[in-house]
Amino acid sequence: MRILLVSPAGDFLGRSRAFADFVKNSREMRTILHYWNGLGAALPTVAALTAPEHSVLIVDENYQKLDLAQDVDLVGISAMTQQAVRAYEIAAAFRQRGIHVALGGIHATVLPDEAAQHVDTVFVGEAEHTWPLFLQDFVQGTPRKVYRASDHKSVDMAAIPLPRYDLLAETKYPVVWVQATRGCPHDCEFCTAPEVYGTSYRHKSAAQVAAEIREVKRYWKNAQVGFADDNMFVNRKFVRELMTEFESIPFTWYAQSDIAIATDSELLRRLHETGCRIVFIGLESVVEGNLVNLNGNKWKARRFARYGEHIRAIQENGIGVYASFIVGMEEDDHSVFNRTIDFVNEHHIMGAQVTILTPFPGSRLRQRLLDSGRITSSDWSLYTAWNPVIRHPLLSAAELEEGLLRIYRSIYSEESYRDRAKYFRQVFHKLVPSN
Repeated sequence: MRILLVSPAGDFLGRSRAFADFVKNSREMRTILHYWNGLGAALPTVAALTAPEHSVLIVDENYQKLDLAQDVDLVGISAMTQQAVRAYEIAAAFRQRGIHVALGGIHATVLPDEAAQHVDTVFVGEAEHTWPLFLQDFVQGTPRKVYRASDHKSVDMAAIPLPRYDLLAETKYPVVWVQATRGCPHDCEFCTAPEVYGTSYRHKSAAQVAAEIREVKRYWKNAQVGFADDNMFVNRKFVRELMTEFESIPFTWYAQSDIAIATDSELLRRLHETGCRIVFIGLESVVEGNLVNLNGNKWKARRFARYGEHIRAIQENGIGVYASFIVGMEEDDHSVFNRTIDFVNEHHIMGAQVTILTPFPGSRLRQRLLDSGRITSSDWSLYTAWNPVIRHPLLSAAELEEGLLRIYRSIYSEESYRDRAKYFRQVFHKLVPSN
């Protein structure tokens, strides 16, 4: 068979014209967005799970043009929520020609009934067991409407084949995303990851991850390596094995983590030695009250008071913190915008992603806001986390947009950039031994 795998185009910013103009004219914002995009691991992994007698083509619409008239036997699409509208458009175009279309990814997993209205087959959850089974069924002429990962045993990540990075080797990606682990123990109210991967923590073997990195660097010598894991450093024994493997690979990389790594000085030293230069950490809010009910065990709330010293500990080991904050949470008022600016600048945070609270389907947050009638739109193309789609008790949609823009204009101003640059010059001067 000729199989086409598609990652649909999607908006990754808000629809505010003022914000778009700011991004266009901000050198630092353009750089951040350039490196935040890139090749994900999902479709190359699905391609690797495909029997070798089939030919596979991958099209990433953010980098390539999709030919809706091409001659294929089967189309597979993976989509996040903000890509869902485009995914359904692609599906309709191919189905009109009588071509079978399958859809997986986060959105299909959390809203399978909706997805089933637009495609022939829906994948719910991980695809390592279900995709090969579907292909067998399809060849035999008996494809099912829905394939659920929950109908199978848990995926052994050590058995996942090497992703088919070669299929996109001609695309000049600035960053290539590798997945080493799945699962996060914190189960935050706004997060949909537990619906896809659960809260139990699993990982590939260290040698397996190293092999994937070597494969990435084979095709993209100048691309950065990013780890797409929701919380990479939970299992410290695995991390130590991974760092040992990384010693023999000259590359720089970044990853996502929780703030707990700040208390492990040996881990921070090893991360820096093996090329880790940025950790993306969800701090979520500068308002302590917002963290109290975020997760059941109040994990983040219990660490709030030490955020500042933890950021300093990480960054003084030569690893920049890229912090994530959400505005529009329950305890926010008009002061949250300036408080966020002050926090980022006071702690010399290398970078910050600030978004508007978004009730993604599949999250506990969405159900709570649905129950209280506070969701103003379910137009999935708006679900980029940069558009207001909720009714806040104190902040209007316009105030959320204006406040978000004010934060970005301040933390990415020339003055703030110079202050951060000065801080990190001092950090790296201390780290480099004098001759």
